[in-house]
Amino acid sequence: MTLDKVSIAMAPTRGPVAVVDGDSAVRDAIRAWLEPGGYSVSEYADGRAFMEAETAQWFAVFIDLSPGTTPGLALLHDIQLKDRDLPVVVMTAEGDGETQVTAMRAGAYDFLVKPLQEERLLAAVYRAVERRGLIMALRRFEAQLRDRPPFFGMVGDSPAMQELYRQMQRVLDSDVAVAIQGESGTGKELVARAVHYSGRRAAGPFVAINCAAIPEALHESELFGHERGAFAGAVGTHRGRFEQADGGTLFLDEVGKMNGLTQASLLRAIQEQKIRRVGGSTDIPVNVRIISATPEDLSSAVQANRFREDLYFRLSVYPLKVPALRERREDITHLVLHFLERYAGDVGRSIQRVSPAAMEVLMRHAWPGNVRELQNVVHRAMLSCDAEELDVGHLPPDIRQGSAGGSGITEDGTPTSEVVPLRELERRAIRKALRATNGSVEKAARLLGMGRATLYRRLARYGSEVSPD
Repeated sequence: MTLDKVSIAMAPTRGPVAVVDGDSAVRDAIRAWLEPGGYSVSEYADGRAFMEAETAQWFAVFIDLSPGTTPGLALLHDIQLKDRDLPVVVMTAEGDGETQVTAMRAGAYDFLVKPLQEERLLAAVYRAVERRGLIMALRRFEAQLRDRPPFFGMVGDSPAMQELYRQMQRVLDSDVAVAIQGESGTGKELVARAVHYSGRRAAGPFVAINCAAIPEALHESELFGHERGAFAGAVGTHRGRFEQADGGTLFLDEVGKMNGLTQASLLRAIQEQKIRRVGGSTDIPVNVRIISATPEDLSSAVQANRFREDLYFRLSVYPLKVPALRERREDITHLVLHFLERYAGDVGRSIQRVSPAAMEVLMRHAWPGNVRELQNVVHRAMLSCDAEELDVGHLPPDIRQGSAGGSGITEDGTPTSEVVPLRELERRAIRKALRATNGSVEKAARLLGMGRATLYRRLARYGSEVSPD
């Protein structure tokens, strides 16, 4: 949401106001004029009582400035120090221009000349209240910006991600070509979208094309469009991705999969900022920012003569490296909680937390599929979870049984290679039985194959260590 939209939606034209004036007749007149219009009015005979109140409650304040005196100006100064955003309308005697100028220089929002005129006062309060509303909307908007992730839709504050954010920040106010490199599943398109929607082209379209998902014979048609009859099946004119992205950003994912002919056409389009549809005879100017992405550095493809060197230098003006999830393990907790919230609507229930044992399993996994793999695992685990806490048993078997070190993980989070003392095994078995029977000692004893009296003695020995929750 832009500030303009926030302002229009949230700026009020009515609100509580205060009047500070030693003349009760003036206060009564202002109240009589404002209250019928929906304003609530608080009256103060002197500035000291006003300053003891909380100024945040008001949208505007009227204060009296007697000719040649300092108390009114001192009050204006005090208000500025306490609440600089509160619009102050000063009231002065007729002909006291010097005081008016001094007050405006000191930060007064507007001034009224006594004797007051109803129409002029209503216009002043309307503008002052509207200004206060706009400022309040701005403060809320700024708070939203502070509270949201550093970039559009991105999660993580690890050192690796902080460095990525710093590098992204450098290209937001530029149209420089950006080349994003990162393993599959790291979120390269998310980075591209963040650069677009946080940059100066945010109002324009973001158009993505996966070059590996389109047959090579259709690359040029998809990128540059085609005219009717250009080839078999071309039954109408088609606007390509360049035209669709005009004024915005074109994201070329898996750009290394382009064939040589398409690479040459892409180079020409970038250099001349013009494209020609397949089967067409007219050049069409385009204004497009290019962001490309590959799972590996394109320089190796250049050395192997699979990618044009001149195109490589055009695309890789500013490279961005997206870290693999194993390089930012401290972000796993944030990502898991993010996915719990994201998929709550899809699974039809809210899962509030993740058990320490389950989180430990997630932290130990190698994550070869990076964030996309973690996302799928959390989504699947949520579908298996009927409680408010996601536990080890809800995780897919391959995640439980294989971790970064190659050791298996039991349902309670213990590596299968670990030698566990018998006392600990007994404690775990009792706890598991109690959980399975919803705390019924009699049923748990039957599951464990022991007498109820024996189980009671074990419960007395372990105490809270075997609590089912």
